Amino acid sequence: MLKGEIKMNKTYKYLGLRFIALFLFTNMVTGQDFFFGNNKPIAEAGNDIKTLSGEMIFLDGSRSFVGDGSKIKYHWIFSPGLVLKNDNDLSSEISIETYGGEYIKSVQTNKQVLKVKVHNNDPGTKLEVVLKIKDRIGFEDKDTLLVEYIAPKTQKKATPKMVINPPSTPLDVSFDAIGDKTNLDGIFIQGFSNKGIRDIDAQIINSIIMDQIKSIGFQFNVFLDTDIQGKQKPEGYKDECNSDLCIAKNAIALNARYFLAWNFAQSVDNLSLRVFESVDQETLIKEVNIIGPYVQMNQSGVYGLDKELRSSVSRLLGTNNFKKEISIVDRLIMKNTSLISYGKYPLILGAAYLFIDKVFTDDESDPDPEMPPGFPHD
Repeated sequence: MLKGEIKMNKTYKYLGLRFIALFLFTNMVTGQDFFFGNNKPIAEAGNDIKTLSGEMIFLDGSRSFVGDGSKIKYHWIFSPGLVLKNDNDLSSEISIETYGGEYIKSVQTNKQVLKVKVHNNDPGTKLEVVLKIKDRIGFEDKDTLLVEYIAPKTQKKATPKMVINPPSTPLDVSFDAIGDKTNLDGIFIQGFSNKGIRDIDAQIINSIIMDQIKSIGFQFNVFLDTDIQGKQKPEGYKDECNSDLCIAKNAIALNARYFLAWNFAQSVDNLSLRVFESVDQETLIKEVNIIGPYVQMNQSGVYGLDKELRSSVSRLLGTNNFKKEISIVDRLIMKNTSLISYGKYPLILGAAYLFIDKVFTDDESDPDPEMPPGFPHD
């Protein structure tokens, strides 16, 4: 009897250990955590970035999250040669590491969006930025983005014959320093002052617009109003604007040829984006409206607008005004994005080819070959 009980206990113990092992294996494979729930941190570094040498970039980790409720520390790790220490004042962040005291290796911060100035590198250079986050239990996750350097667009020199005297304008800005339109360069981006959205959301909208402008081949300077903060502002520059006229003044003060203004409508759920020439803000080049932005932001955050913002920017810059600023290839890609996307599906392209071939080619059977003279021979 005693031997039977011992044998039974060993069996139960063996089965119990097997069950625990199976449970832990299943837990590991599915990502579930029995003790802490499925709350492991998720790092989101954002989309890859295209930039010119010496420009400011926004590293946005706001889509990262930790399910245990702990405050997120964003640990950004930079490739050597990307961020020069002397170009960036990061003394207010939690900690900084460097490569030999010259280039910044990593930054730990509580800020969801970190703004850094990139160092000079050759066009075509691609450098990695890694975002790591960790919860208070010790679980960690990381995500990587690429910073790609693009070549500045060569600008044509202005000729003395092209001097233009600007027409009378309500802008309270002197045009003497501007001379002619050919001396103006780039595009300025600014949204209306809106207390209904967070400052960080406005920064993210600006950064999405800027990234899309560069992605479609507009390689002139891109000025963000947030870049002007804390710098020596041009005379007459205003941090807060609630009219296209005000933004036009800021653009002229920065010598930007174009400006892109955006704002949320007060009475309806609508986001309007408009583009003008700075010296002619009364003539609208193009306007695009995004319907229902607040609904999308409530569901997915400000990044719920990413796709429509990028599409809207492509439509704004797809006009004839920007032919010289965007290459023919980039314009074709921009205007035929949906068509080009089918290239990802070769079976669809193959089926389409067979269908066209069947419909539009002659379906007659091949004619019989000609017989030689006198065939058949007697």
